[in-house]
Amino acid sequence: MKSISEFKPVIIGIDHGYGNIKTAHEVFRCGIEKMAGDAIASESVLTYQGVSYVVGESHLIYRGEKTVDENYYLLTLAAVAEELKHKGGFTEANLILAVGLPLARVSGQKNAFREYLMQNKAPEFDYKGKHYHLHIEKVLIFPQGFAETAMIGKLPGDNMILDIGNGTMNIARVINGKPIEKSLVTIDYGVSFCVREIQSVLSRKIGRSVDEMKIEERIISGCRNRSDDISVETADIAQKYAEEIIGQLKVYGYDEIDTRLHVFGGGGCLLKNYSSLADYSNVTFYDDICANAKGYELFAERKIGKEGSAA
Repeated sequence: MKSISEFKPVIIGIDHGYGNIKTAHEVFRCGIEKMAGDAIASESVLTYQGVSYVVGESHLIYRGEKTVDENYYLLTLAAVAEELKHKGGFTEANLILAVGLPLARVSGQKNAFREYLMQNKAPEFDYKGKHYHLHIEKVLIFPQGFAETAMIGKLPGDNMILDIGNGTMNIARVINGKPIEKSLVTIDYGVSFCVREIQSVLSRKIGRSVDEMKIEERIISGCRNRSDDISVETADIAQKYAEEIIGQLKVYGYDEIDTRLHVFGGGGCLLKNYSSLADYSNVTFYDDICANAKGYELFAERKIGKEGSAA
């Protein structure tokens, strides 16, 4: 029999967000909690090296470095299992992982992140009642916030790519298809910062703690025609955050008249619902939250194709 390492490699793109983990076809909350006993309600149970975890019921605390503990490694295993359902339903596979890091952190963190994801080249684990046996052939790392250009195509003229996630905001200015180096920035200013400020204000004003999911729902869908306390404060603070994001874009060369703005990421709803940008003809919102993961897969296919043609 062939060993798993001899199987044809399967490329799986994973966007390791701070709010959600995304593959080309699946999205789940970026949370993992060690279990003390058997699960009662959740089916999303991962068992690795004799320890079981519940996946996707919470958010991890935001950290700029993803390799400080085992959480993102375990979430990677769950993401692979989720995506394999769409690539033939395999439980054994030889993999090429196509992943990303924030624009400003790629050069400084890519080696450590690659080693982290390849800490076990032949992981075995159980997930949602199925046993998986994998081989990790290689890990390819791409710039988060720029991978989306693979989804757009040619970029003539003055363009700006904006990717707003839960923890970070990535900005890339692209002129006639060429990225401008000094504009490739990562700012710790994702949606979670807005949510926490809203929670703080509500705690002071109405004297109770409001779950982040209630606030996120209002950020995503908007607060128009809603007059409850949570909606009023969410709308006020979200509008201020949207204005500050636009201000940051202008620092890096954004011109509302001449620049074509491409907005990606789950946090794009801040600008869509709480600014006037949605009315501009030269602003495009990409609602596919899996765009980064799909972009990583396209970049990986191109890279492997070039390497093969050069051999």
